[in-house]
Amino acid sequence: MYENNVSIEICRHHTKGQRVCYCREWEIDLMMWQVKVQREQVEAVVGVILRIPSLVLAELWFRTSPEKLTNQPDDVTFIITVIYYLSLFFALALAALPLKNLVYLYIYTLSAGLVCFNWYMSHLFVNTELTQESESPMFLTDSSETQRVLLHLLTQCITSAFICYLLEITNWTRFVFLAFVLPILAKIMGMPSDVISGVHNFSTIFTILLVAFTVFNNLSYTFETVRVLLRKLSEAVTEFGWIPVILASWNTLHVGIQLLIFWIYMFISHIYVFIKVGNSVIIQEGFSMIFLAVVGECCATPISLLALSVTVSYFSYFILTFTKIFLQGWRGYMNDNDTFRGWTEGGTMLLIAFQTGLTDLKPIQRTFLMSILLFIVVSSLIESMYEVADPILLSLSAAHNRNIFKHFRAVLLFTFLWMFPLYMTYSICQYFTLDFWLLVIISSGILTTFQALGSLMVYSLFIYDSLRENSWEKLDDVIYYTRATVRVFEFLVALFVVCFGLKETLVGHWSLINSAILIVHCYFNVYKRLETGWKTFLLRREAVSRVESLPQATEEQLNSLSDVCPICFSTMTQAKVTTCNHFFHATCLRKWLYVKDTCPMCHKKIEVKKNEDNQTGIVVENNYVHNLMERDDELSEESDMSESDTESDASTEILEEDNDQIIDNVEAERAALQTIQNNDA
Repeated sequence: MYENNVSIEICRHHTKGQRVCYCREWEIDLMMWQVKVQREQVEAVVGVILRIPSLVLAELWFRTSPEKLTNQPDDVTFIITVIYYLSLFFALALAALPLKNLVYLYIYTLSAGLVCFNWYMSHLFVNTELTQESESPMFLTDSSETQRVLLHLLTQCITSAFICYLLEITNWTRFVFLAFVLPILAKIMGMPSDVISGVHNFSTIFTILLVAFTVFNNLSYTFETVRVLLRKLSEAVTEFGWIPVILASWNTLHVGIQLLIFWIYMFISHIYVFIKVGNSVIIQEGFSMIFLAVVGECCATPISLLALSVTVSYFSYFILTFTKIFLQGWRGYMNDNDTFRGWTEGGTMLLIAFQTGLTDLKPIQRTFLMSILLFIVVSSLIESMYEVADPILLSLSAAHNRNIFKHFRAVLLFTFLWMFPLYMTYSICQYFTLDFWLLVIISSGILTTFQALGSLMVYSLFIYDSLRENSWEKLDDVIYYTRATVRVFEFLVALFVVCFGLKETLVGHWSLINSAILIVHCYFNVYKRLETGWKTFLLRREAVSRVESLPQATEEQLNSLSDVCPICFSTMTQAKVTTCNHFFHATCLRKWLYVKDTCPMCHKKIEVKKNEDNQTGIVVENNYVHNLMERDDELSEESDMSESDTESDASTEILEEDNDQIIDNVEAERAALQTIQNNDA
């Protein structure tokens, strides 16, 4: 007994220790995962920071050109041209290298910069010695001269030590970086100025040879790295294609974040420069004109234009996400986080800017064109906000949500959506003369205003229906006519734009671009709207005809059914009977038939039969009536067969009684059939 208790206790301790071990292993795994996530985030941040200078170099490369140099010797022009194109390759290396190779590149670049700094300090020291009148050593007699020499010596030593630390040099070769200490030692030893200058020249030549040797020694490694990267790129393109590789590289290198930070930095720097030495005429126009001028200056090259488009995309994403959070809270954002939201506005900006040749215009022209581009982008953003908010507004009203703050926020947002486009239209018409192009641009904002007002009206109808004690049967019709009215206004706006364009084409100045835009606008905004509206009207009329053709359920049928409507799950006091003998509310069935022409339960097609006068009649070939007629024929045949069958007296009597009952049922069903047909007629 004692041994059993000991074994049980040992098992308990073993199980407990095993659980503790599992918990510790889980905690260790969790900590390792957190460390891995933090490391990936840190690497991403470091990669973004280290690659932003490539965008700055590319921007400077586009803004400058060796051809602008004048009154320069040919050798100087050649050197500047070589440096000009090498800077582009250096920018490409900063943008495309993996993070490990990128860090090495920065280390070597920083080391080269420090070597140049040592040369510059030595050059200043030698020039100071050459400008002195007396060549006698004053190192020990003059305290200021002693401090200057010691400061140069200390600077050279610290810089050389830091270079060795960056390059991880620990052997005797680290002393070669002290080459620019030799002129200082010559000064301490009391040598004349010309000798000190010769020592400086020797140190310069020695350092150049050292750098050249290092470059040629690592040239094979550089070529091998480039070859491996190109081979991997070729394999990825062969297997996946160019577009997936570009998208994967965009996400892996976080190019969007790089462009965003680069453009914000450039925008802030241009604002500072503009305020310091800006145009006083533009400054007097106010903040809006300053903003347009700075934004126009920040898109003068393809790199800055791409950065502006990405910035617009991120700004639009932030606005649309904030719209969703404003209406539904943080939970709504977590349930539906569309990462591609907002890129339509950025793509629109980039496309229109390239079509209009924005980068080739003068600064004042870019300023005025930027106002048009920003109006188009903001109009597109307002429309995207409406597309995000419209389903949320209608769901609040249709679901009878009682949260008054959600309703207030939704109504407030839609008030902004229909008022702000009108304000933008009024503002832009103050600066530009109304023509066909301007009318095409402002028409999108006007259409958004009509759509927002229509949504508010539909929302008000749903709210009114929720406040009623009984359901409003005409609600669907009123909503349809409300939306149809909004569509009519949209069609009239599009038609007005077409008529204005035709007038300007026939009376004013004709151009091929205006005619092409007019044709496209006429097809998409006039013809397609008219076609869609007409199809919707025909579908609705067909659905109404189908519902009206179905027989009305009697009170006895509803009592025997004792069920709810399969669509809305509400009690049926009145119902329509389909051809497949299913019962629905007439309003619910009509809404269903707007989308499909089949039964919601069995998906059998609900047809409308037309009479001889080509007028839509009442459906009399539904399954309920067919069942009555087929059962009538079958029972008649059975009654005839039962009358002729006299083999057994007992069976004959039973059959006669059954036949009498069957005949009575047939007569009753015939009477019911005749009543339904008379009512339908």
